[in-house]
Amino acid sequence: MKKVLLFIGIPLVLSSCVKQLDKTFKGETVVEIDAAPLNSNATGATYPILTRIPFGGRPLVTASDSTLRRFNGTVRIRVNLVGPQSPQDQTIGYKVFTTSPTPTAAFAATMTGQTPTRAAATLNLQSAAAGTHFTALPGTVTIPANSSYGFIEVNVLNTGTAATEARFLGIQLDSTGSLRPNPNYARVGLAIDQR
Repeated sequence: MKKVLLFIGIPLVLSSCVKQLDKTFKGETVVEIDAAPLNSNATGATYPILTRIPFGGRPLVTASDSTLRRFNGTVRIRVNLVGPQSPQDQTIGYKVFTTSPTPTAAFAATMTGQTPTRAAATLNLQSAAAGTHFTALPGTVTIPANSSYGFIEVNVLNTGTAATEARFLGIQLDSTGSLRPNPNYARVGLAIDQR
């Protein structure tokens, strides 16, 4: 009988020692560009310059992600909420910049099935122009009520072939909306293959 009580008593005593962890977010709610913490900074830059189409929640994979090209149409850049969701829509302001911190971008070969195919190449980066290489952007993005992210939609325009050239477009979150950006992950660059 003593052994039975001992086996019942030990788990009860040990279970009382387990601490309850408080997993409630405590801090300022901020936003960040999803691709920024998931991908490495470009050489000579303090943020990533993407040469492939980003997918929310994971880093770019050279072998399986499509090259960012003049043929792509709309590219969605995810903006993440870092903090509790809100029952109301929240806005984030952003600015577009077109001066690249680096003179070139290295592109991997186009993904299997992506047409027309292109070999890997290092291309000169030139500034993208609103209305020529992409549709002008509104400067705000909304995170809908009860959601953890929103999207900046960049409509890439096909301006024709430029054999050795890529166009650069940068996005930087700012404090003009209802949420502030995380300063460490507020920028991303897009290098658009013009071949």
